[in-house]
Amino acid sequence: MASLAMEKAEAAHTAGIGADTIGITEVDGYESYGLVKSRFDELSLPRTLWVFKRVILIILAVYTGYVCEGFEIINNPAQLGAGGSIVANEGFIKQFGEHGGTGVRALNATWLSTWSALLNVGQIVTLTHIAWFADKYGRKTSFYLAWIWLVVGCVFLNTAKSPSVWALAKLCNGAGIGVLQVTCQVYVMEICPNRIRGGMVTFQSVWSNIGGIICAVMMQQLNQKHPDNYLLAMRILWAPIGLMIVCWTLVPESPWFHARHGNKDKALKAMRQLYGGIPGYDFEEEYGIIERTIAHEKEVLMEVPSVIHVFKGLNLKRTLTVMVLGISQQLAGLAIISTYSTYFFSLAGLEDPFLATVILSCCNLLAVLCWSLTTDKFGRRTIINTCETAVCVILFVVGGLYWTGATTGTASAGTALLVICCFWTFFYSIIVMSYYIYSAELPSAILRVKTGPVTFFFNSCMGIATCYATPPMLLALSVKAGFVYGAFSVPVCIIFWFYLPETKGRSTAEIDELYERKIQAWRWSKTATAAEGQMHAVAQIKGRV
Repeated sequence: MASLAMEKAEAAHTAGIGADTIGITEVDGYESYGLVKSRFDELSLPRTLWVFKRVILIILAVYTGYVCEGFEIINNPAQLGAGGSIVANEGFIKQFGEHGGTGVRALNATWLSTWSALLNVGQIVTLTHIAWFADKYGRKTSFYLAWIWLVVGCVFLNTAKSPSVWALAKLCNGAGIGVLQVTCQVYVMEICPNRIRGGMVTFQSVWSNIGGIICAVMMQQLNQKHPDNYLLAMRILWAPIGLMIVCWTLVPESPWFHARHGNKDKALKAMRQLYGGIPGYDFEEEYGIIERTIAHEKEVLMEVPSVIHVFKGLNLKRTLTVMVLGISQQLAGLAIISTYSTYFFSLAGLEDPFLATVILSCCNLLAVLCWSLTTDKFGRRTIINTCETAVCVILFVVGGLYWTGATTGTASAGTALLVICCFWTFFYSIIVMSYYIYSAELPSAILRVKTGPVTFFFNSCMGIATCYATPPMLLALSVKAGFVYGAFSVPVCIIFWFYLPETKGRSTAEIDELYERKIQAWRWSKTATAAEGQMHAVAQIKGRV
């Protein structure tokens, strides 16, 4: 298929493709053109957004679970001294703290680190079985699994009387978020039109930011007006948990899941729920694209898909690219600039943690807006590589500010640190969003849900390591810790420029083809594919949508 496809691509861009070169055949009375790229990929961005507005609403509903992620980010115990966090509540300290040498009740530093790390451990627990579960029982059923984990975690949060039970709650919440991180991106990849796929991932960040802002406001008011009642915040958490289960019951199963199991009728039913009423939408044609893409990948694999296959052949390159993109989040200074942002803002003379949270959230939302407006128009590769390069420079600048008096009360140096913190948040947020979209785009369709847990596993392990390594590093080096993370980020940046491809508007079959043809990453955007040429030819025969 690959060699024939390349021949068709060359013909398409030299002499044009006619009906005779496509090979029209009759299958069950339906004309099968062998399409592996939808004719709807020719629509403009505004037109695609309007035509697939129902799909956009469904994606928005799927991402409601990320409100809980935003809650956990703000309440990360690693944010020591953060007034906008649950760990600063006096009632929480009375319940879970211990008497120190001075007789003052305080939270145990070991428990603080443990609570933070257990969010990553919970994700690792989930990653051991979510690939099997999602492939066997479906993406929608996996959403319900995430909901169960989050409900159990919320029950523990509301009933915990000891640090160990609170730790168990963090473990369960981490597991629930882990399920969401794997299955949500895969589901969106499978139902979203290729033309707007990059921008749709921003919905995840939007919900996470909304959850974070609501939590920050809530915790500020709680710590001021109800300093002894930390359980009020835990009870409010039931609201987003209730919202997500209502939304998820209305979400249809992914057609790709049914097609992979040979259930054409169920796949077509799901497609009608997703795309029904769209003028010119040919369900048989679109289902054929899914079916042929899966069939080709099975033919290339020649075995029953398993986790080991993500490390074999061309899949290894795809897996390692996503893995490096994931690890880059931890090596980009997340632990020193974001997780310990309160410390950095205090150096700049900004003592109000709530204001610091608002500033960073605004930078994050600005990044979300810029990504959503540019990635499907200008692409992903250049934007991401530029942001990673900027992050490397910022980390070295942060380290260098040590000699300008940033840690000794120099106002100008502290202000510079504050501004740099905002720029870093903007660039870093784009890298995070790109990781989620690439974790769904780069793996092959039949290995997509198996590749995600592998890359998330290494990301979680790196997260655990930085949770424990950063506090002593900051104590020993202060802002000079930026040099350490900068040194790790430089090789990551180089790898990005060489191996991160441009996937804007590419179908799953096109990504398969470009990897099979071994096209260099920096040439993807200018390379014509057989799937693309074939789609244009069919559009000439059947008409454009």
